[in-house]
Amino acid sequence: DPDNLVTFQMSPALNGYNAPRTVHFYQELLENIRAIPGVKAAAIASVPLLHGWEWDSSTSVVGHKFADGEDMQAFMNALSPGYFSTMGIPVLAGRDFDRRDIKENAKVAIVNQSFARHFFGNASAVGRHIGNGGGPQTKLDTEIVGVVADSLYEGPREGIRRQVFIPNWGDGGVAFYVRAGLGSSSLYGALKNEVRKLDPAMPVYELKTIGAQLDETVLTERLIAMLSAGFGLLATLLATIGLYGGMAFLVARRTK
Repeated sequence: DPDNLVTFQMSPALNGYNAPRTVHFYQELLENIRAIPGVKAAAIASVPLLHGWEWDSSTSVVGHKFADGEDMQAFMNALSPGYFSTMGIPVLAGRDFDRRDIKENAKVAIVNQSFARHFFGNASAVGRHIGNGGGPQTKLDTEIVGVVADSLYEGPREGIRRQVFIPNWGDGGVAFYVRAGLGSSSLYGALKNEVRKLDPAMPVYELKTIGAQLDETVLTERLIAMLSAGFGLLATLLATIGLYGGMAFLVARRTK
């Protein structure tokens, strides 16, 4: 749900943060943002949505034998607890991540409906195990704890992907998502202020609404559509002028 949803990005590692310090910084900033008057929810994701970015991985599933040439890729993202409620994505089965899952090498995952349907059909995916990789030595020790509704990843052009979500942990950059009822212009200043309170030197970039990000994502398609319409009108105009000229010439030859 893109309404009243604001995003921004940051990379604490560029300021010398290690993994534990980064995780603590993210958790503290999320708590402070959620305390801003008018903010309804906030969460983070390692891969920003609708940017055309991707993080994919070969994925093995307990009990599933891959056929020759079968696509084993799943599109990954690392999230904080509360991400799905912030984004307006329903949890269809199982549970969301919680604080217990925010640790290094957490062996839990959430999958989207397309992933669950592809590998498990109508059976429940919750409690099943998966692993990264497709070789015989792949460890299938990650438990699926939830299934969520399908949602876009890179953008509308690419459509729905099979997705696997894991808890966010480490010193990587992230995108924050903030759901609020107040206007985005006043929220921008409040978000920057909360970042400055924790680290005045921390840069904040790509601060915008999800609606604006979606407009940027489909800008190429809109430009192509506008150019196609323009060339179509030009061709119609040229055809009309040619038809008029031809008819005028024929009429002039038959008129004394």
